[in-house]
Amino acid sequence: MSDPILGDSSGLDYVTFASDHRIYCSFFLAGLTILLYDHILTLGMEVKYIWSSKLRPATCWFLAVRCVGLSASITMSVFYFGHMGQEVCVKMQLAWEVLLVIQEILIECTLGLRVLAVYGLNLWILTGLLGAGGVAASLALVSDITDCPILVSPSFEWAAVKYGHPQMLSAPGLAGCHTAIPRTSALRLAGAWEAQLVCDTLVFALTVRCAYIQRRMSLRYRGTLVERMVTDGGMYFGIIVLANLANLLTFYVGDVLLSGLLSWFTTSLSVTLLSRLMLNLHEAANVGIDTAEPNTMELESIGFQTVPTTIDARC
Repeated sequence: MSDPILGDSSGLDYVTFASDHRIYCSFFLAGLTILLYDHILTLGMEVKYIWSSKLRPATCWFLAVRCVGLSASITMSVFYFGHMGQEVCVKMQLAWEVLLVIQEILIECTLGLRVLAVYGLNLWILTGLLGAGGVAASLALVSDITDCPILVSPSFEWAAVKYGHPQMLSAPGLAGCHTAIPRTSALRLAGAWEAQLVCDTLVFALTVRCAYIQRRMSLRYRGTLVERMVTDGGMYFGIIVLANLANLLTFYVGDVLLSGLLSWFTTSLSVTLLSRLMLNLHEAANVGIDTAEPNTMELESIGFQTVPTTIDARC
């Protein structure tokens, strides 16, 4: 039992592999459970504010985030708990990567749109977000991180391409596909997650800044949709940043099987939080319309044209 499963390629004995396997699957199951549980809790709100309303860009975007995240997690449960051969596991690993990237694109776009709406479609905020997103995406693609995690090679090799086909591990009595990520590949992937963390931190900082400014204006904007967006966004985005930071650390401290084990959990948590945030905003918008409350914004459109221009300067 003490011999490595795949010789020198992994260095894991059976006991370590089995322990990593339980941790690996437990975090995926935790993310799926949170996603499903929140879906059940908010089903009434979803029916009332999404399914019962007209199909508009805001509702379509919510459905994309919600449905893609839920269907992807249910599909990937086969990857974690199914009995499959080596070739099938390699194909499933590719599907895992594609679905993860799609979800992350939806998440990052939602974060950017939310902050842009809070700042009243401020052109400088839009430029800053696009610039930060472009730089982060470039770093994630072209970073060639070797043994030194801060070293960028002049060869500009794509991290996704360098990652290549992952090595799949297996052991008797354990179901699911297990991806081995060597140290050099883990450091390259860590660079991609670091770039994403920078963008998430920027969004969080902008949210906190606007929350601080709105606090000084609380008598004027108390109970409005703007304040609701700031309050909910600050809490949710802070959790997303911490979850991404925890996942980033696994690339540096985890073994070949535990590197990046929080990737799917973090994504599922982000989808859950953003879905809840968007539902809260739909609820707040409907309450504001029903009570004829001033300074509320119509959430049925992505435009947010009715935001007072004074908010642009103060946030």
